[in-house]
Amino acid sequence: MRSWVSSFIEYVADQLKQVVAAESSPLSVRRLVAFKGHRSAPCDANSSERIDMALAQGFRSLGSVENVEAPEYANTVALIEVRQCLSEQNCAYWQLAQRTHTLHSTQINRRFAWGLTVCGTHVRACLFGNDDILASKVMGVATESGRKQFVTLLVNWAMCESQRLGYDSTVRYNGETSQWEIDVWDDESRVTHTYIHERTLFDISSQFGRRTRCFIASAKENSGEQPAPKVLIKDAWAPTEFPDSEVVRDELSNLRTIRDKLGADNALAGTYSHLEAGGVVQQMQTKQKTADDTTGSIFADIDAAVLEDVPARIHRRVATTPVGEQLKSVRSVDELIVVVSDVMAAHTAIVRRCGILHRDLSTNNIMFCRDDDGMVRGLLIDFDNAVLQSDLHDEQRPDQIGTFPYMSIGNLEQSSVKRTALDDWESLIYILEEG
Repeated sequence: MRSWVSSFIEYVADQLKQVVAAESSPLSVRRLVAFKGHRSAPCDANSSERIDMALAQGFRSLGSVENVEAPEYANTVALIEVRQCLSEQNCAYWQLAQRTHTLHSTQINRRFAWGLTVCGTHVRACLFGNDDILASKVMGVATESGRKQFVTLLVNWAMCESQRLGYDSTVRYNGETSQWEIDVWDDESRVTHTYIHERTLFDISSQFGRRTRCFIASAKENSGEQPAPKVLIKDAWAPTEFPDSEVVRDELSNLRTIRDKLGADNALAGTYSHLEAGGVVQQMQTKQKTADDTTGSIFADIDAAVLEDVPARIHRRVATTPVGEQLKSVRSVDELIVVVSDVMAAHTAIVRRCGILHRDLSTNNIMFCRDDDGMVRGLLIDFDNAVLQSDLHDEQRPDQIGTFPYMSIGNLEQSSVKRTALDDWESLIYILEEG
Protein backbone atom coordinates (compact mmCIF):
# COMPACT_ATOMS: atom_id res chain seq x y z
CA MET A 1 0.00 0.00 0.00
CA ARG A 2 2.59 2.55 1.06
CA SER A 3 4.79 1.61 -1.87
CA TRP A 4 2.30 2.68 -4.54
CA VAL A 5 1.48 5.92 -2.68
CA SER A 6 5.15 6.84 -2.43
CA SER A 7 5.78 5.89 -6.07
CA PHE A 8 2.76 7.89 -7.26
CA ILE A 9 3.93 11.03 -5.42
CA GLU A 10 7.47 10.60 -6.73
CA TYR A 11 6.20 10.13 -10.31
CA VAL A 12 4.15 13.35 -10.15
CA ALA A 13 7.15 15.24 -8.76
CA ASP A 14 9.38 13.96 -11.60
CA GLN A 15 6.84 14.89 -14.27
CA LEU A 16 6.37 18.36 -12.80
CA LYS A 17 10.13 18.85 -12.74
CA GLN A 18 10.32 18.15 -16.46
CA VAL A 19 7.46 20.54 -17.25
CA VAL A 20 9.04 23.31 -15.22
CA ALA A 21 12.45 22.74 -16.80
CA ALA A 22 10.93 23.22 -20.24
CA GLU A 23 9.51 26.65 -19.35
CA SER A 24 11.37 29.69 -20.73
CA SER A 25 11.02 31.56 -17.44
CA PRO A 26 11.77 29.70 -14.19
CA LEU A 27 8.81 28.87 -11.97
CA SER A 28 8.88 28.60 -8.22
CA VAL A 29 8.14 24.97 -7.47
CA ARG A 30 8.69 22.94 -4.32
CA ARG A 31 9.47 19.25 -4.77
CA LEU A 32 7.30 17.11 -2.53
CA VAL A 33 8.90 13.86 -1.47
CA ALA A 34 7.48 11.08 0.67
CA PHE A 35 9.06 9.90 3.87
CA LYS A 36 10.27 6.43 3.03
CA GLY A 37 9.80 3.78 5.66
CA HIS A 38 7.00 1.98 7.40
CA ARG A 39 5.55 3.64 10.52
CA SER A 40 8.63 5.51 11.66
CA ALA A 41 8.73 7.62 14.81
CA PRO A 42 9.83 11.18 13.89
CA CYS A 43 13.16 11.94 15.48
CA ASP A 44 11.86 15.25 16.92
CA ALA A 45 8.72 13.76 18.50
CA ASN A 46 8.25 13.84 22.26
CA SER A 47 6.91 10.30 22.21
CA SER A 48 7.37 7.05 20.34
CA GLU A 49 4.23 7.58 18.27
CA ARG A 50 4.71 6.42 14.72
CA ILE A 51 3.46 7.81 11.44
CA ASP A 52 2.58 5.90 8.30
CA MET A 53 3.91 8.38 5.75
CA ALA A 54 4.43 12.10 5.32
CA LEU A 55 5.24 14.66 2.67
CA ALA A 56 8.30 16.83 3.00
CA GLN A 57 9.81 19.56 0.84
CA GLY A 58 12.85 18.90 -1.29
CA PHE A 59 15.07 21.97 -1.24
CA ARG A 60 17.11 21.45 -4.42
CA SER A 61 14.93 23.22 -6.93
CA LEU A 62 15.18 21.06 -10.04
CA GLY A 63 17.85 18.59 -9.04
CA SER A 64 17.26 15.03 -7.94
CA VAL A 65 16.06 14.62 -4.39
CA GLU A 66 16.29 11.30 -2.63
CA ASN A 67 13.38 10.08 -0.55
CA VAL A 68 13.61 11.28 3.02
CA GLU A 69 14.75 8.44 5.25
CA ALA A 70 14.51 10.11 8.70
CA PRO A 71 11.15 11.84 9.22
CA GLU A 72 10.90 15.02 11.26
CA TYR A 73 7.70 16.80 12.22
CA ALA A 74 9.52 20.11 11.75
CA ASN A 75 10.02 19.46 8.01
CA THR A 76 6.65 17.89 7.29
CA VAL A 77 4.22 19.49 4.87
CA ALA A 78 1.40 16.97 5.36
CA LEU A 79 0.98 13.66 7.17
CA ILE A 80 -0.48 10.61 5.44
CA GLU A 81 -2.41 7.76 7.08
CA VAL A 82 -2.60 4.59 4.98
CA ARG A 83 -5.09 1.75 5.50
CA GLN A 84 -5.77 -1.42 3.55
CA CYS A 85 -9.54 -1.16 3.20
CA LEU A 86 -12.34 1.42 3.12
CA SER A 87 -13.84 0.23 6.40
CA GLU A 88 -10.85 1.74 8.23
CA GLN A 89 -11.58 5.31 7.12
CA ASN A 90 -12.63 6.53 10.58
CA CYS A 91 -9.54 4.99 12.15
CA ALA A 92 -7.40 6.80 9.57
CA TYR A 93 -9.10 10.10 10.43
CA TRP A 94 -8.50 9.58 14.14
CA GLN A 95 -4.82 8.69 13.73
CA LEU A 96 -4.27 11.60 11.35
CA ALA A 97 -5.82 14.05 13.82
CA GLN A 98 -3.60 12.79 16.65
CA ARG A 99 -0.40 13.09 14.62
CA THR A 100 -1.36 16.47 13.15
CA HIS A 101 -1.70 17.90 16.65
CA THR A 102 1.95 17.01 17.23
CA LEU A 103 2.87 18.61 13.91
CA HIS A 104 1.15 21.84 15.00
CA SER A 105 3.01 21.75 18.29
CA THR A 106 6.37 21.31 16.58
CA GLN A 107 5.99 23.96 13.89
CA ILE A 108 5.51 27.38 15.50
CA ASN A 109 4.91 28.87 12.04
CA ARG A 110 1.82 26.74 11.32
CA ARG A 111 -1.65 28.32 11.03
CA PHE A 112 -3.42 25.21 9.79
CA ALA A 113 -2.39 21.87 8.32
CA TRP A 114 -3.21 19.49 5.50
CA GLY A 115 -3.29 15.72 5.65
CA LEU A 116 -4.13 12.72 3.49
CA THR A 117 -5.93 9.49 4.21
CA VAL A 118 -5.47 6.57 1.82
CA CYS A 119 -7.89 3.68 2.36
CA GLY A 120 -7.57 1.09 -0.37
CA THR A 121 -7.74 3.15 -3.56
CA HIS A 122 -9.72 5.98 -1.97
CA VAL A 123 -7.76 9.15 -1.21
CA ARG A 124 -9.12 12.08 0.78
CA ALA A 125 -7.47 15.41 1.53
CA CYS A 126 -8.11 16.79 5.03
CA LEU A 127 -7.81 20.40 6.14
CA PHE A 128 -7.35 20.84 9.89
CA GLY A 129 -8.96 24.11 10.95
CA ASN A 130 -9.54 25.53 14.41
CA ASP A 131 -12.97 24.03 14.96
CA ASP A 132 -13.36 21.22 12.47
CA ILE A 133 -11.62 18.84 10.11
CA LEU A 134 -12.81 19.32 6.55
CA ALA A 135 -12.42 16.27 4.30
CA SER A 136 -12.59 16.30 0.53
CA LYS A 137 -14.72 14.02 -1.57
CA VAL A 138 -13.15 10.68 -2.44
CA MET A 139 -10.45 10.70 -5.10
CA GLY A 140 -10.65 7.16 -6.41
CA VAL A 141 -7.23 6.54 -7.90
CA ALA A 142 -8.46 3.34 -9.55
CA THR A 143 -10.26 5.61 -12.02
CA GLU A 144 -8.84 8.13 -14.47
CA SER A 145 -10.86 11.01 -13.04
CA GLY A 146 -9.75 10.16 -9.49
CA ARG A 147 -6.08 10.02 -10.51
CA LYS A 148 -6.45 13.38 -12.23
CA GLN A 149 -7.89 14.92 -9.05
CA PHE A 150 -5.04 13.53 -6.94
CA VAL A 151 -2.41 14.77 -9.40
CA THR A 152 -4.05 18.21 -9.44
CA LEU A 153 -3.90 18.34 -5.65
CA LEU A 154 -0.20 17.39 -5.55
CA VAL A 155 0.67 19.94 -8.27
CA ASN A 156 -1.23 22.67 -6.43
CA TRP A 157 0.62 21.86 -3.23
CA ALA A 158 3.92 22.01 -5.10
CA MET A 159 3.24 25.38 -6.75
CA CYS A 160 1.04 27.35 -4.34
CA GLU A 161 2.15 30.09 -1.95
CA SER A 162 3.40 28.77 1.38
CA GLN A 163 0.51 30.33 3.30
CA ARG A 164 -1.88 28.08 1.36
CA LEU A 165 -0.07 25.12 2.89
CA GLY A 166 -0.78 26.54 6.31
CA TYR A 167 2.52 28.32 6.95
CA ASP A 168 2.66 31.75 8.58
CA SER A 169 4.55 34.41 6.61
CA THR A 170 4.94 36.49 9.79
CA VAL A 171 6.98 33.79 11.56
CA ARG A 172 10.27 33.21 9.72
CA TYR A 173 13.40 31.18 10.35
CA ASN A 174 16.59 33.20 9.87
CA GLY A 175 19.21 30.75 8.64
CA GLU A 176 22.06 33.21 9.23
CA THR A 177 21.30 33.63 12.93
CA SER A 178 19.55 30.26 13.44
CA GLN A 179 16.68 32.08 15.12
CA TRP A 180 12.96 32.46 14.56
CA GLU A 181 11.66 35.96 13.90
CA ILE A 182 8.07 36.84 14.85
CA ASP A 183 6.22 39.88 13.53
CA VAL A 184 3.64 41.64 15.70
CA TRP A 185 1.47 44.11 13.83
CA ASP A 186 0.14 47.00 15.91
CA ASP A 187 -3.34 48.05 14.81
CA GLU A 188 -3.05 51.51 16.39
CA SER A 189 0.34 52.69 15.14
CA ARG A 190 0.11 50.68 11.89
CA VAL A 191 3.69 49.49 12.48
CA THR A 192 5.15 45.98 12.44
CA HIS A 193 7.40 45.10 15.38
CA THR A 194 9.79 42.19 14.85
CA TYR A 195 10.95 40.07 17.78
CA ILE A 196 13.52 37.30 18.14
CA HIS A 197 12.08 34.08 19.55
CA GLU A 198 13.96 32.87 22.62
CA ARG A 199 11.78 30.04 23.83
CA THR A 200 8.25 28.72 23.68
CA LEU A 201 6.49 29.11 27.01
CA PHE A 202 3.17 27.44 26.15
CA ASP A 203 2.41 25.45 23.04
CA ILE A 204 -1.04 24.63 21.73
CA SER A 205 -2.72 22.20 24.11
CA SER A 206 -5.52 21.25 21.75
CA GLN A 207 -5.92 20.63 18.04
CA PHE A 208 -9.04 22.80 18.10
CA GLY A 209 -10.19 26.13 19.50
CA ARG A 210 -8.06 29.20 20.09
CA ARG A 211 -4.76 27.33 19.66
CA THR A 212 -3.02 29.74 22.02
CA ARG A 213 0.77 29.86 21.93
CA CYS A 214 3.03 31.96 24.17
CA PHE A 215 6.62 32.87 23.36
CA ILE A 216 9.34 34.73 25.21
CA ALA A 217 11.14 37.02 22.78
CA SER A 218 13.20 40.20 22.52
CA ALA A 219 13.09 43.11 20.09
CA LYS A 220 15.10 42.54 16.91
CA GLU A 221 16.03 46.22 16.58
CA ASN A 222 17.78 47.32 19.76
CA SER A 223 19.64 50.61 19.53
CA GLY A 224 20.82 50.71 23.14
CA GLU A 225 23.86 49.08 24.71
CA GLN A 226 21.73 47.16 27.19
CA PRO A 227 20.15 43.83 26.15
CA ALA A 228 16.76 44.21 24.56
CA PRO A 229 13.96 43.82 27.14
CA LYS A 230 12.05 40.58 26.94
CA VAL A 231 8.41 40.49 25.90
CA LEU A 232 5.72 37.86 26.15
CA ILE A 233 4.10 37.19 22.76
CA LYS A 234 0.66 35.63 22.86
CA ASP A 235 -0.65 34.16 19.61
CA ALA A 236 -4.26 32.99 19.43
CA TRP A 237 -7.26 32.58 17.15
CA ALA A 238 -10.05 34.52 18.82
CA PRO A 239 -13.74 34.02 17.96
CA THR A 240 -15.36 36.96 16.21
CA GLU A 241 -18.93 36.03 17.12
CA PHE A 242 -20.42 35.09 20.48
CA PRO A 243 -23.76 33.47 21.30
CA ASP A 244 -26.39 35.79 22.75
CA SER A 245 -25.90 34.02 26.08
CA GLU A 246 -22.21 34.99 26.28
CA VAL A 247 -20.55 38.32 26.94
CA VAL A 248 -18.19 39.58 24.24
CA ARG A 249 -14.52 39.15 25.17
CA ASP A 250 -11.77 41.20 23.53
CA GLU A 251 -8.39 40.85 25.22
CA LEU A 252 -6.63 43.33 22.95
CA SER A 253 -9.20 46.06 23.62
CA ASN A 254 -8.99 45.39 27.36
CA LEU A 255 -5.19 45.60 27.35
CA ARG A 256 -5.34 48.93 25.54
CA THR A 257 -7.82 50.30 28.05
CA ILE A 258 -5.69 49.18 30.99
CA ARG A 259 -2.53 50.65 29.44
CA ASP A 260 -4.18 53.98 28.68
CA LYS A 261 -5.82 54.40 32.10
CA LEU A 262 -3.14 52.97 34.37
CA GLY A 263 0.05 53.58 32.38
CA ALA A 264 0.90 56.80 34.26
CA ASP A 265 0.51 55.20 37.70
CA ASN A 266 4.07 54.32 38.72
CA ALA A 267 2.86 52.55 41.85
CA LEU A 268 1.25 49.88 39.66
CA ALA A 269 4.02 49.64 37.05
CA GLY A 270 5.03 46.04 36.41
CA THR A 271 2.05 44.50 38.24
CA TYR A 272 -0.11 43.85 35.16
CA SER A 273 0.44 42.97 31.50
CA HIS A 274 1.43 46.17 29.71
CA LEU A 275 0.63 46.17 26.00
CA GLU A 276 3.64 46.94 23.80
CA ALA A 277 2.09 46.04 20.44
CA GLY A 278 -0.83 44.02 19.22
CA GLY A 279 -3.30 43.47 16.46
CA VAL A 280 -4.62 41.14 13.81
CA VAL A 281 -1.87 39.14 12.11
CA GLN A 282 -1.24 40.49 8.61
CA GLN A 283 -0.77 37.48 6.36
CA MET A 284 1.09 37.86 3.07
CA GLN A 285 -1.16 37.36 0.07
CA THR A 286 -0.36 37.36 -3.64
CA LYS A 287 1.36 40.37 -5.23
CA GLN A 288 3.09 41.29 -1.97
CA LYS A 289 -0.15 42.45 -0.38
CA THR A 290 -1.19 41.66 3.16
CA ALA A 291 -4.61 41.02 4.66
CA ASP A 292 -6.13 40.17 8.03
CA ASP A 293 -5.53 36.51 8.85
CA THR A 294 -8.93 34.96 9.43
CA THR A 295 -10.59 31.60 9.02
CA GLY A 296 -12.61 33.27 6.28
CA SER A 297 -9.48 33.81 4.21
CA ILE A 298 -8.35 30.22 4.80
CA PHE A 299 -11.71 28.78 3.74
CA ALA A 300 -12.31 31.30 0.94
CA ASP A 301 -12.57 28.64 -1.79
CA ILE A 302 -14.83 26.26 0.16
CA ASP A 303 -18.58 26.10 -0.33
CA ALA A 304 -20.32 28.31 2.23
CA ALA A 305 -22.84 25.54 2.98
CA VAL A 306 -20.00 23.34 4.25
CA LEU A 307 -18.89 26.10 6.63
CA GLU A 308 -22.34 26.89 8.01
CA ASP A 309 -21.57 25.53 11.49
CA VAL A 310 -17.85 26.45 11.54
CA PRO A 311 -17.23 29.47 13.83
CA ALA A 312 -15.44 32.49 12.37
CA ARG A 313 -12.10 33.31 14.00
CA ILE A 314 -9.45 35.99 13.66
CA HIS A 315 -5.72 35.52 14.24
CA ARG A 316 -4.38 37.96 16.84
CA ARG A 317 -0.94 38.44 18.31
CA VAL A 318 0.03 40.68 21.23
CA ALA A 319 3.36 41.54 22.85
CA THR A 320 3.33 42.51 26.52
CA THR A 321 5.80 43.29 29.29
CA PRO A 322 7.10 42.35 31.77
CA VAL A 323 7.87 38.64 31.51
CA GLY A 324 7.28 36.90 34.82
CA GLU A 325 8.04 33.65 36.58
CA GLN A 326 5.47 31.08 37.67
CA LEU A 327 3.95 31.46 41.13
CA LYS A 328 5.36 28.11 42.29
CA SER A 329 8.87 29.58 42.03
CA VAL A 330 8.51 31.98 44.99
CA ARG A 331 11.06 31.21 47.69
CA SER A 332 9.13 31.96 50.86
CA VAL A 333 5.75 32.77 52.37
CA ASP A 334 6.87 36.40 52.67
CA GLU A 335 7.46 36.57 48.91
CA LEU A 336 4.07 34.96 48.28
CA ILE A 337 2.38 37.64 50.40
CA VAL A 338 4.10 40.40 48.42
CA VAL A 339 3.14 38.84 45.10
CA VAL A 340 -0.51 38.37 46.04
CA SER A 341 -0.73 41.90 47.47
CA ASP A 342 0.65 43.42 44.25
CA VAL A 343 -1.60 41.35 42.02
CA MET A 344 -4.78 42.14 43.91
CA ALA A 345 -3.88 45.85 44.05
CA ALA A 346 -3.60 45.75 40.25
CA HIS A 347 -6.83 43.73 40.05
CA THR A 348 -8.69 46.29 42.18
CA ALA A 349 -7.38 49.22 40.13
CA ILE A 350 -8.39 47.49 36.88
CA VAL A 351 -11.90 46.90 38.23
CA ARG A 352 -12.43 50.38 39.67
CA ARG A 353 -10.58 52.56 37.17
CA CYS A 354 -10.94 50.56 33.97
CA GLY A 355 -14.26 48.82 34.58
CA ILE A 356 -12.76 45.46 33.59
CA LEU A 357 -13.32 42.19 35.45
CA HIS A 358 -10.59 39.54 35.02
CA ARG A 359 -12.73 36.41 35.72
CA ASP A 360 -9.90 33.87 35.58
CA LEU A 361 -7.56 34.13 38.54
CA SER A 362 -5.43 30.97 38.67
CA THR A 363 -1.91 29.80 39.40
CA ASN A 364 -1.13 30.28 35.69
CA ASN A 365 -2.26 33.90 35.64
CA ILE A 366 -0.60 35.13 38.83
CA MET A 367 3.12 35.48 38.25
CA PHE A 368 5.98 37.55 39.61
CA CYS A 369 9.17 39.33 38.56
CA ARG A 370 12.40 39.44 40.54
CA ASP A 371 14.67 42.49 40.26
CA ASP A 372 18.46 42.62 40.47
CA ASP A 373 18.28 43.06 44.24
CA GLY A 374 16.21 39.91 44.62
CA MET A 375 12.98 41.73 45.45
CA VAL A 376 9.79 40.35 43.95
CA ARG A 377 6.76 42.04 42.43
CA GLY A 378 3.46 40.38 41.59
CA LEU A 379 2.20 40.29 38.01
CA LEU A 380 -1.38 39.73 36.80
CA ILE A 381 -1.57 38.37 33.26
CA ASP A 382 -3.96 36.83 30.70
CA PHE A 383 -7.07 38.92 30.10
CA ASP A 384 -8.52 36.38 27.69
CA ASN A 385 -11.70 35.96 29.72
CA ALA A 386 -11.92 39.54 30.99
CA VAL A 387 -15.02 41.58 30.21
CA LEU A 388 -16.30 45.10 30.71
CA GLN A 389 -18.41 45.26 33.86
CA SER A 390 -20.89 47.39 31.94
CA ASP A 391 -21.59 44.38 29.71
CA LEU A 392 -22.72 42.25 32.65
CA HIS A 393 -26.47 42.51 33.28
CA ASP A 394 -28.69 41.06 35.99
CA GLU A 395 -31.07 39.52 33.47
CA GLN A 396 -28.25 37.79 31.59
CA ARG A 397 -27.24 34.27 32.64
CA PRO A 398 -23.53 34.49 33.63
CA ASP A 399 -20.96 32.50 31.68
CA GLN A 400 -19.32 29.56 33.39
CA ILE A 401 -15.79 30.59 32.63
CA GLY A 402 -12.35 30.38 34.18
CA THR A 403 -10.03 27.63 35.45
CA PHE A 404 -12.00 24.84 37.13
CA PRO A 405 -9.99 24.28 40.33
CA TYR A 406 -10.22 27.99 41.17
CA MET A 407 -13.76 28.90 40.09
CA SER A 408 -16.06 30.49 42.65
CA ILE A 409 -18.95 28.37 43.89
CA GLY A 410 -21.42 30.56 42.07
CA ASN A 411 -19.44 30.13 38.87
CA LEU A 412 -19.23 26.34 39.27
CA GLU A 413 -22.93 26.01 40.02
CA GLN A 414 -23.79 28.39 37.16
CA SER A 415 -25.70 30.60 39.54
CA SER A 416 -27.89 33.28 37.98
CA VAL A 417 -26.25 35.90 40.23
CA LYS A 418 -24.14 38.38 38.28
CA ARG A 419 -20.39 37.84 38.59
CA THR A 420 -18.43 40.50 40.46
CA ALA A 421 -14.90 41.11 41.73
CA LEU A 422 -15.81 38.97 44.76
CA ASP A 423 -15.77 35.88 42.52
CA ASP A 424 -12.14 36.63 41.66
CA TRP A 425 -11.31 37.14 45.34
CA GLU A 426 -12.88 33.76 46.08
CA SER A 427 -10.65 32.23 43.38
CA LEU A 428 -7.64 33.70 45.22
CA ILE A 429 -8.65 31.79 48.37
CA TYR A 430 -8.51 28.50 46.45
CA ILE A 431 -5.15 29.41 44.95
CA LEU A 432 -3.69 30.06 48.41
CA GLU A 433 -5.23 26.87 49.80
CA GLU A 434 -3.51 24.88 47.08
CA GLY A 435 -0.17 26.44 47.93
